[in-house]
Amino acid sequence: MSISKGQIIALVSVLVLCVFGMSSCYTVEEGHVGIVKRFSEAKEQTSPGLHAKVPFVDTVEEIEIRTRKNVEQMPSSSKEQMPLTAEVSLNWTVHRDSALDLYKKYGGLDQFESRILDPRFRAATKDVLPHYTAEQLIQDRSRAVTEIEAALTKDLDGYPVKIDSVQIENIILPAQYLIS
Repeated sequence: MSISKGQIIALVSVLVLCVFGMSSCYTVEEGHVGIVKRFSEAKEQTSPGLHAKVPFVDTVEEIEIRTRKNVEQMPSSSKEQMPLTAEVSLNWTVHRDSALDLYKKYGGLDQFESRILDPRFRAATKDVLPHYTAEQLIQDRSRAVTEIEAALTKDLDGYPVKIDSVQIENIILPAQYLIS
């Protein structure tokens, strides 16, 4: 059985069409938005589901819009100048309609976290903790948490994120304080 030149051309054409067809579709997972980039320039934002794109020209990067959690071990001091380490967590969410703006300005979630969110989170926490004695921090964390949330929310006003909650998960005091 011999294959003619026309059959080879037809087979190659079908394969090329399949490659173009397969590379022109993409899906965005639930809990994410798609950032469509044309030649690496962010052009549009898409919702979860099946979408079409220009093959070999457009690429798609997903940004998570579900609640994210950052946990920091922060050395600080209490009102009575006692050194302590506070394990503080921050739950935050990207505004769905602002994900493209966040991507264009900061290059994605990791860049936003490291350049904008984390430094402000640390600063707000380290500004609030020294206003409380060690005993107050242990017995009534909620007041300190409320102040940290308020300071952080104010500092992040205008950014495309929402602070969901802050928690002081653990306070580590020096051993001599625990013994006395």
